[in-house]
Amino acid sequence: MRDLRTLPKAELHIHLEGAMRVETVRELAERDGSPLPSGLTPDGWRFDGFLDFIDQYIAMCGLMTHLEDFRRLGMEATEDLAANGVRYAEAVFTPSAHAAAFDDDWTSPLEALLDGLAAGARAHGTVVRVTPDVVRDLGVDAAERTLEVARKFVDDGVVGLNCAGSERSEIAPFAAVFRAAKDAGLRSVPHAGEWAGPDNVWRTLAHFEPDRIGHGVRSIEDPRLVDHLATEAIPLEISPLSNIATGVYASLEDHPFLALRDAGVVVTLNSDDPAMFGAWITDVYEEARVRWRLRDEDLAALAGAAVRASFADDGTKAAIERGIESWLSSP
Repeated sequence: MRDLRTLPKAELHIHLEGAMRVETVRELAERDGSPLPSGLTPDGWRFDGFLDFIDQYIAMCGLMTHLEDFRRLGMEATEDLAANGVRYAEAVFTPSAHAAAFDDDWTSPLEALLDGLAAGARAHGTVVRVTPDVVRDLGVDAAERTLEVARKFVDDGVVGLNCAGSERSEIAPFAAVFRAAKDAGLRSVPHAGEWAGPDNVWRTLAHFEPDRIGHGVRSIEDPRLVDHLATEAIPLEISPLSNIATGVYASLEDHPFLALRDAGVVVTLNSDDPAMFGAWITDVYEEARVRWRLRDEDLAALAGAAVRASFADDGTKAAIERGIESWLSSP
C-alpha cells in the first residue's frame, strides 16, 4: 500500500484554532498564568459531547492574548498540514472569539494570522486560505462585524465566509450577510446538517446559497435532499473522525460517508479540529482505508474531488492533481 502521508491533498474543513498544538496551548497558559481548559488532560483532549467540546474550544481561544500567538498558530498549522501532504487548504478562523481580548479589534488577530500563514507557505510550500466564520449564536451584529473584517482581506488570503455555532439558531436572519459576502467576491461555505437534520440543510441552501457545505452528513436522512445535492454538485466537507469524536455517529461503520458518495454526492475527507481530536487528515485517510476498505484508487479519487471543490486557482489545482496521479502511478 502507498504512503498516505505523501498523497497530495487539499483540505477544505479545518478550524485553525482547533489545529493548535497541545504543547502550544500549554505554553500559552503557562506564559499568562492562566488555567488550562478542563478538557485538556495529560493524555490529550477529552470531551463530554458536542456542547462540552464547544466550551473547551472557547476556553482554548481565550489563551490567545498576544498578536504573536496568531502568527505562531499560522506558521505551526502550515507546518503540520505540510507534514500531512496537504498542498492547499481552506481553513476556518473565528474573529469573534478573539476581538474582546484586543479591545474590540476584529482586524489585527486575522491580519497576524494571515502573516503567519504566509510565512508558513514560504517555509513549507503549503498554501492556506481563510474562511472567517459567523457564529450564529452571537447574532446578526456579530455576523456583520465578521463580514466587515473578512472583506478587508479579499484577494489577500481570505476566500470565503463560513458559518458555525449552534445549528439550533435561525438561518434566515443571516441571509443578507451572506448575500453581501458573495457580492464582495467571497464564497459561501457554511456548516449545516451536522447536529441538526435535513431541514437545516434545506434552509441553508435557501438562505446562504452555499458553494460548499461543511459536514452536511445528516442530509442522508432525506433522499430528496441527497438527490438535490448530487444533481447540483454541491460538495460536502465531511470530517468523519470529528463526527465520531463529538458523538454525531457512534462509529465509522454507522457513518453515511460511503452512502452519500455512492448516491453521487461530491464528498471530501477532512479533519475539522485535528489537534483537539488527535487526528490529522492523513489519519482520516488511513481510517477510511482500513475501516471502509477503500483502495488507493478510491482515496486518490477523493483527494482529487477535494482539489476540484476548492477555490484554488487553476494552476494550483492542476499541479496538485498531477501530484495525485504521480502518487497513484508509483508502486
